[in-house]
Amino acid sequence: MRKNKYGTYGTFSRSFSRVLAAAFVAAVAAGTMPVYSAYAASPSFARTEEEWAKLRDNVIEYDELEGLIHEYNATVQNNQYTYQKFRQDYGNTNEEVAQEYYKLAQDYYNDMSGDDDASSRMSDLNLQIQGDNMQKQGDETLEDSRIYLLTYEQAEKNLVVTAQSDMISYYENLIQKEQAEATLTEAKENLALAQTKLSAGTITQLDLLTAQENVQTAENNLTQLENTIKNLKENFQVLLGWSYNDSPEIGSLTDVDENEIAAMNPDTDLAQAIENNYTLKINERKLENAKNETVKNQLTTAIANNKKQIGASLSGAYKKVLSAQISLQQAQTKAQLEQTNLSNAALKMAAGMMTKNDYDAQERAAKTSENSVKTAQISLLSTVENYKWAVKGLAAAQ
Repeated sequence: MRKNKYGTYGTFSRSFSRVLAAAFVAAVAAGTMPVYSAYAASPSFARTEEEWAKLRDNVIEYDELEGLIHEYNATVQNNQYTYQKFRQDYGNTNEEVAQEYYKLAQDYYNDMSGDDDASSRMSDLNLQIQGDNMQKQGDETLEDSRIYLLTYEQAEKNLVVTAQSDMISYYENLIQKEQAEATLTEAKENLALAQTKLSAGTITQLDLLTAQENVQTAENNLTQLENTIKNLKENFQVLLGWSYNDSPEIGSLTDVDENEIAAMNPDTDLAQAIENNYTLKINERKLENAKNETVKNQLTTAIANNKKQIGASLSGAYKKVLSAQISLQQAQTKAQLEQTNLSNAALKMAAGMMTKNDYDAQERAAKTSENSVKTAQISLLSTVENYKWAVKGLAAAQ
């Protein structure tokens, strides 16, 4: 069962965060909002029965990650709550937000006693300073509900990126584990051979110790990888709404669409990347809300720099896709060569022209090259996803 823990998140000002946190705690205490929830964030009519069934089964599919994050991630659910709470308490517009700062300022001013004793004067001075600070924040605030919505949407998309990265890393580590198991097997075979040679007097005790150390090192590496995979899987499934000790099945990674790569063009995709970019949209919204000319000039400069940086980020992401493509092609060529060598080795061993040990070594080389292809395919998928997210609004803009 998925369990989602609500916490206190967000990018509200310190004053607003304090009020919202109090409201959140009160809601939990009153029983109107559970600390843990197994429920999705969206109402049942938001998706078809088939879509809900896929999200609610015990299999994590790559193409479901975005939906799982949206419905069951604890941070996303909390952000949805705090966003709606913000709108309810402070409204939508920048003017409404500013008025709340002014109200807070007036509350501080109203608490001033006006008494003449030293203690009262000190207390009034502190209240005056805090009230003036709230007044200043009201004059300077750039906030409105749209900015918070964009910030939370950006955070949600970044969580999807994290989930994709975790799933990719999970499979990369499985390949490394397979390679580590092969290395351990080879080390044990070499140790057995070393023991035989030591008995025959053809190697020294030091050579045997080296072989033993190689086995120990291989065992340690395998154990570390197993722990890494376990921790990665636990964090991954918690991110998607499961408990850390649940046992969901992790489906396979999606295949890279070569036609999709062929259609990539950072020059023509740039307009969409700029239009979708969250950092840029937030700064543009702040510019709309800015009252001070200095702040307006600063934001205008920031926006221009954002657009330049988005172009550079998109171009860099595309170059990484091309580089990953080349690496995959090289790995495939090497794997084909090693497979040919393995076929030749089989013929040689059958003819008595190659020892079993030499054949096993060639078999390991072929398997290593095969795993290199798998790793290169995963790396290509990662770069393709990064490019797609850059177009969809997550290109680095600062």
